[in-house]
Amino acid sequence: MTVPFVVPGPSGVAVRDRLRVSEADAVVLAEVGRFLGSLAAGDLAARSRQGLGHDAASWAVRKRELTGRSSARWAGSITKATHDQWALARRGQAAHLSWLRGQITQIEERLARPLGARADKQEGLVRGYASRGEWHAKSRRLHALKDRLAAVEADWSAGRVRVVRGGKQLANARHHLAAAG
Repeated sequence: MTVPFVVPGPSGVAVRDRLRVSEADAVVLAEVGRFLGSLAAGDLAARSRQGLGHDAASWAVRKRELTGRSSARWAGSITKATHDQWALARRGQAAHLSWLRGQITQIEERLARPLGARADKQEGLVRGYASRGEWHAKSRRLHALKDRLAAVEADWSAGRVRVVRGGKQLANARHHLAAAG
């Protein structure tokens, strides 16, 4: 038997702090950030245009093009981040497809039941809608969901994804330009 011991925690360290730089350095850092951001945006557009036809050779071509405008290290970082962003959007699209199909199935099951019908768990039957108005509203929702499903399935088969660079705050600002100034 060995003496009991405590396993050390994770050894990685994360430090959150601000850089204290001069005005001139701040201007340079902002300019570098804008430049690298424009390279990343262009690479994301190129990756999105490739869709499902992406392979290692096309990745190398994109990296080579970026290396001519920056450095090999930045080009590798940008293309990796771009690929990860596209893959995340693709996984989100798959999850959205699954959610749409589940919603459609659920509404179809309830629409098939008579109004006011009770659920029967032993027979696997869901309850029906309570009123004619609710039934009508859900049938309209069903058609809207089927239209959305068709559009997302077309994007999925074409390898098209919807990606917004900059996150939620930038997306909201773009949707409300007057308020954002």
